[in-house]
Amino acid sequence: MRRLTQLFGLILMIQILVACGTSSETPDATTSTSNSNGELRIGTGINLPTSLDVAQGSNGYNMLTYGAGETLMRFTPSNQLEPWLAESVTALDSSTWQIKLRQGIRFHDGSELKASDVLNSFNSSWQNLSGAKNFIPADTKASVVDDYTLTLTTSQAEGSIPYSLANWNFVIHKPAVNGISILTGMYHPISLEKDQELVLERFANYWDGQAGLQKISVKKIPDANARALALQSGDLDLLTNVSPDVARGLPADIELQSVAGTRMHYVMLDSAHPPFDDRLVRQAMALAIDRQALLQATLDGQGAVATNLYPATVGIELVEAQIFDPAQAASLLDQAGWVVGSDGMRSKNGQPLAFTLHSYPGRAELTLMAIAIQAQLQTLGIKVEVNEVADIGEVLEKGNFQASMYSIGASGDPQYTVGITLVEGAAYNYAGYNNPAIESAFAELRAEQDPSKRIAIAKRIQTEVKNDPTNLYLASPPLISAYRKGSISGYVPNPNDVYLITKELKLNQ
Repeated sequence: MRRLTQLFGLILMIQILVACGTSSETPDATTSTSNSNGELRIGTGINLPTSLDVAQGSNGYNMLTYGAGETLMRFTPSNQLEPWLAESVTALDSSTWQIKLRQGIRFHDGSELKASDVLNSFNSSWQNLSGAKNFIPADTKASVVDDYTLTLTTSQAEGSIPYSLANWNFVIHKPAVNGISILTGMYHPISLEKDQELVLERFANYWDGQAGLQKISVKKIPDANARALALQSGDLDLLTNVSPDVARGLPADIELQSVAGTRMHYVMLDSAHPPFDDRLVRQAMALAIDRQALLQATLDGQGAVATNLYPATVGIELVEAQIFDPAQAASLLDQAGWVVGSDGMRSKNGQPLAFTLHSYPGRAELTLMAIAIQAQLQTLGIKVEVNEVADIGEVLEKGNFQASMYSIGASGDPQYTVGITLVEGAAYNYAGYNNPAIESAFAELRAEQDPSKRIAIAKRIQTEVKNDPTNLYLASPPLISAYRKGSISGYVPNPNDVYLITKELKLNQ
């Protein structure tokens, strides 16, 4: 109860802090005109890229987000796959794909994109990005047919090549010069101050016409209240991934746009070490969390409860697995030998059932969720210490965690979430989780081209997630953006927040 009181107190404090910065000025949207020379200042709480080289880490994700990087395919706001740098992607047979490129696309160095550049870019991804091979095998033979046509031939059937061509691991790039990858996007990165600011400028020779902004600066401000106040004071123009409780406290002159996002919030468990090396404990954890209560307490009831690895918004048929069943959770813990003592807490061989749950301030609702989970698990006799850290990536990459809050974007391809979180070598499989049944099913999923059979395989994977959970799926939050009314135009939120910046996005005068 004390923790819940702290949680609600924290929410109230956030609302008060936001209200204190209220501005009374409201620009008249009906008289605004676009300013093509403007600088859009975005506030974010999540990590900026570690460098401007997309051949390192997950920097390709950031470059897609801020309009610098592009892939051969992409997802539309209606979550449909469509060609982007590619003009077409055609299956010649079960293992051979022909890619035709749009003509007239320019890299940031002024050179034209040719098929040989795509081949070199793919080779770079396979060599430098560990997760790339989970989507397009590294032994794939890429052959240049002519300047604008190439073929990909895999050693076995691959059913998901068009989806994989939209993956951030395959941002089309040339080798970095002075630490900056040569890309094709509407904006080109200029500078990066680590954990502080990313700056991009309009690319004058963008293949799809002039982008609406002269400059974009992305400022990392970990504290959600500080970001909200910066928006109200005019120091920022746009906030994304605004938590519902912060959005609720913003004044009337701030425009809010909310769409059902494809993001998944979850808890990552270190299944290699105690206490989560015991499958029974992990199963109990999956059943011990009241997700509907989390939604009410931390997301104002918005978004959707998650019961398996796919958000409901991506349209993949779900197997309901992780539901609230405290009685069954208690029974599983009893079976695992973690018994309740006279103090109401569980222990085994003199060791308390306790763990540290890491979180980070970049997504404000995650720490609120962690605090609520702390209170829920205490009723089952589990002690949880919540530890909010500024750089969650550093903690995870060192493998120095028992459990951590995390969030990923998902796509309509059932292969994607499995490929980035659950299989060997996956970019976000920080605990080194290995389940032979999932590895085998994932290999089948990659090879299968029939959509109905792919969904059937995805359901088998979800069943295995139920039997052997390593992640506790919590909720799919709404994607909320905030900006001063009338200040920007052309902004169409994409449920997949990797596509934040569009060519049409402009500042108004």
